[in-house]
Amino acid sequence: MSAGARLRALLEREECLVTPGIYDALSARIAEHMGFEAIAISGFGVEAALLGRPDIGLLTLDELTGQARRIAGAVDVPITCDGETGFGGVHNIARLMREMEDAGIAAIQIEDQESPKRCPVLDGRTVVSVEEQLVRLKAALAARRDPDFLIIARSDADVISVDELVLRCNRYLAAGADIAMPICFAVDGQPITALDPDAQMEVFARIARGIDGPVKGVLIPAGYTAADMGLIGYKIMGLTGGPIEASVNALAASLTAMRRTGSEAAYRAGHPPAITAPSGIMDLLGLADFLEFERRTGKDTG
Repeated sequence: MSAGARLRALLEREECLVTPGIYDALSARIAEHMGFEAIAISGFGVEAALLGRPDIGLLTLDELTGQARRIAGAVDVPITCDGETGFGGVHNIARLMREMEDAGIAAIQIEDQESPKRCPVLDGRTVVSVEEQLVRLKAALAARRDPDFLIIARSDADVISVDELVLRCNRYLAAGADIAMPICFAVDGQPITALDPDAQMEVFARIARGIDGPVKGVLIPAGYTAADMGLIGYKIMGLTGGPIEASVNALAASLTAMRRTGSEAAYRAGHPPAITAPSGIMDLLGLADFLEFERRTGKDTG
């Protein structure tokens, strides 16, 4: 069964599927180890981890597909991947589709921002016309070889209005996209975080009700959960900010303590590791399987 078919099977269940955001093979292995049934490659995360740069459209097609290939080779769970704006014209999008399928990715999302795109938390997002995004999606659909490979159509038309966001998502689904991904970081020109959590949920519910097909979300208001998002119509939640935020803060705290004390002991004392370095990490990464392979192939391990 292909990666896309496995993801489709997960999406057929009643509950909302949670895909944590990962950015390299290590974060993917940890997510799989922690029991997640599917994961999401975050463009923001890859741009930060691979380039050490902000999410302002600096990532290239080769950099993303190379990272996706390494990630898919490290885990067995299906993976969705942020395909940005497709990295160019229709031939670039076709190449992106082929390389992602070959890498073992289950789904790719293509957004309707102008290129170079920007993270939704930044000012200055602009979107292309509906017609231009439909050309992008048509190229992705025409290049798809595995019919189970999913195409997620993302719209950032919240910068125009919520109504435009819903309209575009329906146009993209009608054109053949498998899932709509409405980005809603702004409501009537104001950050959605200016609304209280209940009011945010009302906006998200309105969006889900208006979209005629499966919906992927990325934001959960404070006090609510993915299960609550499922109840208002969301089929999948890509929670991409939390994992890299946790990693960056833990690493910063560890290095601060090391710089201050000249040792690793202070940080460990305050944060006893559940997974120790190097042995615990190597165990998580499948060391036992490698040693068993050496044994079966006759390598003398001493």
